[in-house]
Amino acid sequence: ILNTLCLRGFLDKSGKRGLYRLGLKFLYLGHRLHDKYDLRNSAWKYMKELSTKTRKTIELATLDRDQLILLEQIRGSESMALYSRVGSVIPYLHAVSVGKVYLSLMSEEKRHQVIQKIGLPAITKYTITDPEALDAELIQTKASGFGFEDQGLREGVRRIAAPIFNFSGKHVGCIGLSASIFNFDLKDKEKYGAMVVDAARKASADMGYQSNN
Repeated sequence: ILNTLCLRGFLDKSGKRGLYRLGLKFLYLGHRLHDKYDLRNSAWKYMKELSTKTRKTIELATLDRDQLILLEQIRGSESMALYSRVGSVIPYLHAVSVGKVYLSLMSEEKRHQVIQKIGLPAITKYTITDPEALDAELIQTKASGFGFEDQGLREGVRRIAAPIFNFSGKHVGCIGLSASIFNFDLKDKEKYGAMVVDAARKASADMGYQSNN
C-alpha cells in the first residue's frame, strides 16, 4: 500500500532512513478542497434565501474530473421533498440541469471530449439522447442563463440550475433548485429560473466575479 501511495505521489520515502512523509499530491488536493470551501461559503446564504422563498430543495454542485459532485443541499419543506446524499457523483452531464450548464459553457472541443467519453445513455425515458436535440438544449441553456431538466435523470423530478463564476471568470459551480413534478409546474419554469439565476449571480459577486453585463 505504501509503495502504491509513493507511486501515485501521495507519499515520499526517505532514501537514508526509509521514513515516509506526505507527498506533493496532498498539496494539490488541499488547494482543490480550499476552492470548494470558498464556493460553499459564498453560495450558502443565497441557497438559504432561495430555500425560504420557494420551499424547494436547493443544491450546490461542481464539476470534478468530468463528473458532477453534490457539495451541499438544503432539503425542501414541501411534501415529497427531495433528498440526495452530499458527496454523491453524477457522471451523466446530458441528463441533469447542472450538467447542461457545464456543457453549454465548455468549448466545442472540450464538450465533444466529454460526450465522447460518457456517451448519451438514456437514464430515463425522458433523457435527451439525440446529439442535435442536446445541442439545441445547450444553446437555450446558454441564452437563458439556466439549465432545465424535466425528469431526465430521475422520473418525477424537475430541476433548474445556474452557474457560479469566481473572480477570474471561471465557472466553478452551480446553484440548483429541484422538486417533484407535483410541486414544480412547467408554467413556473421561467419564474424559478430567474430566482436561481439571481442567487447564482449574488454568489458569483461574493467570489469576486464582475460581470460585463
